[in-house]
Amino acid sequence: MAILRLHGHGAPDHLDPACSHHIPTRQLLRLYTRQLFTYQPDMNLRNWQAIAPVPDLATAIPSIYNAGLGASGRSYVVHLRPGVRWDTTPPRPLTAHDVVRGLKRLAGPTVRNPALPFFTSTIRGMAEYHREFAAAAPDGTAEQLARFQNTHEIAGVFALDDESLVIELLRPTLDIVDILALPCASPAPAEYDAFVPDSPEFREHIRSLGPYRPVPGSIAQFEPNPVWDPASDPVRQRRLSAIRVIPSTGDTAAAAVRSGAADLTWNVPVTAAATAVDLGSALDPCLLFNMRRDDVDLAVRRAVAGAIDRETLAGPGKRAAYSIIPPGNDGHQETGPAVPAGSAAGTRLRMLHAPTDAMVANAVAADLAKVGITVTALALEQAELRATLADPAAEWDMTLVSWSPDWFHNNARVFLQRMFQSDAPGNYGGYSSPEVDALIDEALAELQPLRAVTAWQRVENRVLADVAVVPLLFNEPSVPALRGDRVRDARPMPAIGFGYDLATLELATPT
Repeated sequence: MAILRLHGHGAPDHLDPACSHHIPTRQLLRLYTRQLFTYQPDMNLRNWQAIAPVPDLATAIPSIYNAGLGASGRSYVVHLRPGVRWDTTPPRPLTAHDVVRGLKRLAGPTVRNPALPFFTSTIRGMAEYHREFAAAAPDGTAEQLARFQNTHEIAGVFALDDESLVIELLRPTLDIVDILALPCASPAPAEYDAFVPDSPEFREHIRSLGPYRPVPGSIAQFEPNPVWDPASDPVRQRRLSAIRVIPSTGDTAAAAVRSGAADLTWNVPVTAAATAVDLGSALDPCLLFNMRRDDVDLAVRRAVAGAIDRETLAGPGKRAAYSIIPPGNDGHQETGPAVPAGSAAGTRLRMLHAPTDAMVANAVAADLAKVGITVTALALEQAELRATLADPAAEWDMTLVSWSPDWFHNNARVFLQRMFQSDAPGNYGGYSSPEVDALIDEALAELQPLRAVTAWQRVENRVLADVAVVPLLFNEPSVPALRGDRVRDARPMPAIGFGYDLATLELATPT
């Protein structure tokens, strides 16, 4: 076995799965975290199985046929796969209580994962648990967090015994298995009670269920997990002796792969050859306004929306966006409602963006300068950018952000709910509309797919009419990604942004 070398931009945003929602980081999380359900890598991305969840820690997808789904459609019984162990000292079996603990951590006040609304609006009692948790742990210390978790329960999540648990829903839903396949739904061992989520101390004590584990003290290095048993893992393999992520810029990462100095790029989408994939594109990026700021009123937002020439931003794999839900996702519309003209000459705006969006940021600033709007752009690394946007007191007027689909069917909510539902952690701009909240509730309650699409389009049209966001570009999947000559069995996975599955990949041995 050999060492896999990844060159990429920046570092992982979070190594704690409860906190992480950055798509490139999921490629790394898959090495050491597992969920009740996951995805099987498939070389044929046109195969429906490439986007259909499969059992991971669970023995089966619950259904009425295996007695895992109750007649009401709201109660799921999940049985755990035997033989799965944590790499603790000594190694300890995974239990249903670890799964429950993982969902409790996700609801904690220090986590603020953008995916949280998917859980709180779906699982019975999770919204109440989240609110009570925040009130009970105002300082966010490890002691406060652990005390609440260990003395309070989520009403709709409980262990029947060590090998089985029940998850009860507020209403029947079409996407609960997809939600539970997200990395943030990973189980958590009891050892995590000693640490604040994703703190430096936590990163020194990460426990693994997968074929690899993080090397303590490293930013992004992984070594084989000696406790992992391939017989207990139906979707992963271990074919590498180590995995290293080496910080690099986009240009140098691609050059390193082409020269043989690296095997793959990471967090730098470089396509080897254009291949059409009829799956969901990303909203990458959009311009989100800080609705808490008095100087970003409706007239200013309309002026900004009208001044940006989206067509000139487009390029290979990217097309101008005039709606929020990208092509290939449920509910996509080519255009939204017409936006009246605005006026904002003399306005000064502060714009945040990731370094990878620098070209778009410069183009937006140039377009706005033509109508008398002065933009001060500030580039922040991904982790710092997300932390700044999550702080309601942070001073910024607009930001470039990107969202990719978390799953690929019945998925309009992944763009609209997390970005625009009041108080959602991913609602970075502080947008709040009782009308939109009510429309979101209506869309979530609709089980008929075509009517659900119509309901989500009403949400989208209302948000666009309020100009809470200016969609800029739709980004088609980068498939296949650039790879070095040593790479074998590279399988792109839609669930990790079409990155290669590192848990099945191998490297050719020198001849």
